Amino acid sequence: MNKIVILGAGYGGITAALRLARLLKKKKDYEIHLIDKNPFHTFKTQLHEAAVRNVEVSVPINQIIRKTSIIFHQQEIKQILTKEHIVKLQDFDITYNYLVLALGSITNFYGIPGLQAHSLTLQSLDDAKIIYENISGLIDEAMTSINENNKKDLLRFVIGGGGLTGVEFAGELVDYLSRDNRLVQGLKEVIVIEAGNRLLPNLDEKMSEEATKRLINKGIKIITNTKITNRTADTITLSNGEIIKSYCLVWTGGIKISELIGASDLKIGQLGRVLVNEYLQALDHPEIFALGDNALAINPTTGKPVPAAAQFALQQGRLVGENIFAEIKGKEKKTYKPKVFGEIISLGRHLAVGWFAVPFIKKLKFIGFIGSLFKSAVEDKHILLLRKESRNWTSWKG
Repeated sequence: MNKIVILGAGYGGITAALRLARLLKKKKDYEIHLIDKNPFHTFKTQLHEAAVRNVEVSVPINQIIRKTSIIFHQQEIKQILTKEHIVKLQDFDITYNYLVLALGSITNFYGIPGLQAHSLTLQSLDDAKIIYENISGLIDEAMTSINENNKKDLLRFVIGGGGLTGVEFAGELVDYLSRDNRLVQGLKEVIVIEAGNRLLPNLDEKMSEEATKRLINKGIKIITNTKITNRTADTITLSNGEIIKSYCLVWTGGIKISELIGASDLKIGQLGRVLVNEYLQALDHPEIFALGDNALAINPTTGKPVPAAAQFALQQGRLVGENIFAEIKGKEKKTYKPKVFGEIISLGRHLAVGWFAVPFIKKLKFIGFIGSLFKSAVEDKHILLLRKESRNWTSWKG
């Protein structure tokens, strides 16, 4: 039996699996194997909500693939042997004819002393739960403390990194703290520390400035052009020499690719991403496809790497599914041409900034409550697309 093995059930991996299941429905000589260490698919663009409000942002994989031929294995991936066409898993080995790398990314701590040991990250559902419990515990501890300075230290929350994840988490957190009647204004503090000269560097400068202004108006302290150089259990040292007392540092300052990929003989580029051709095939390994964070895909229009973002992972997942099917059928593959639909960044529960690509108008920009409605619509669209690919229109329960 021929096997297509997909590593990772994130945005790109689950989409590739579902698209292949549809295309190969009548070809019984191919099996589709989806492998992930978790039994659920996580809506990563909503993790900041789970970290602050403990809302459900995942759906069981078995519910998504229920009406398909996809075989799911909840397994830890141990090694990728490209020469032998074998993936070594926690409990068994699996061979493949085609392999899809959709493992996502892990946090990059850049070797900063104490950072990995004494900070929280926001890459997974488990991370979100740990942050939620940490915040709740610090608030409870602060409420029982009789020392005002100690209360302030307990309620000083620091976010390292002013990109998309850091900004969305900060906006969500400050709204949550503001709604807690036990916390008076002078006690709580949310600080965002960014090494660059502005927040949200992927947005144009005016929109970045507007977003920063809105966050400051919410009471968030913004520190730019400053790096974190050291972290202990209760202090954060900055590159300007300042020391901040805090028991909660959420690090969102960078990502890198799984060491599994680096340990294989695949050609890799910046951040350990796999070098791919115009069909998203790994160089020198046409039987291996990479997508999402794992692929160093080049935008043919700009000549620049495609950013690691959900909208591109979804597009790449569909294309990889179609290109593997084309290979099997001996037909022409499609080249990858990313479509940029826009970007929306949440600044809290009822506030967002962003833009959409609109015909005859290069960018339709927006900020405010209307932006939060657009954000919700985009999140709902992802769920709708998963239902469409799986042909599963019944209710999903987390």
